[in-house]
Amino acid sequence: MDSAVTSPPPPAEPKLEKLTIPAGTVLFRQGDEGDAAYILEKGKVVIFQQVEGQRVELDSIKPGEIFGEMAVIDRSIRMATAVAALDSSVTRIPEPLFARKLGATDKFVHALVTMFIKNIRSSHRIFVRRPRSFRDNIKLIRHFAFNIKRYANLMDDRPLADEMLGVLAKLEHNLGELAEIGQRAKDKRHDHIIEDGEAGDMDLKAAISTEGRRQL
Repeated sequence: MDSAVTSPPPPAEPKLEKLTIPAGTVLFRQGDEGDAAYILEKGKVVIFQQVEGQRVELDSIKPGEIFGEMAVIDRSIRMATAVAALDSSVTRIPEPLFARKLGATDKFVHALVTMFIKNIRSSHRIFVRRPRSFRDNIKLIRHFAFNIKRYANLMDDRPLADEMLGVLAKLEHNLGELAEIGQRAKDKRHDHIIEDGEAGDMDLKAAISTEGRRQL
């Protein structure tokens, strides 16, 4: 009688790992594949990018916070480096386990998280890079003015808010004149800050609020 053919058991799913990380340890580097996300249990982790040879700090992770999840969610390369600033303890969540848990969530939540990650990857280019050209500086001032305007629209002190909005209107007029001068100045330096619409799906504001599209 032929012996029964048995299938090999499925590979065991990777499990959570508790790791002790000495200060100065690099958990992952910019450009690496995203193989895991992390939760900081104790200590401090700093997230930074290398931009034109300079180290630009993006975030300082505190105990209880998750990091490294973006590359796991969209299976892209790491957009930044994570290094322990102090002796730290972390929980490492392997990509298969993270993906299974995320896949078990509500489809709307899953889609929303994916959209957030996609937009963050697009929009970080605006804020990480320093303004370089004349045009960049105009766009950056307009971005800051937009944030002030949004704050003014939420203020309870309406007379003060109206005063603030009036000054912002004058600023926008002056920025328009500066932008026109900039066109005649023929600044040949490459722009770092992208124009509105060049970031593809970056327009998250229009998708989740009624404030209208942000103009840079």
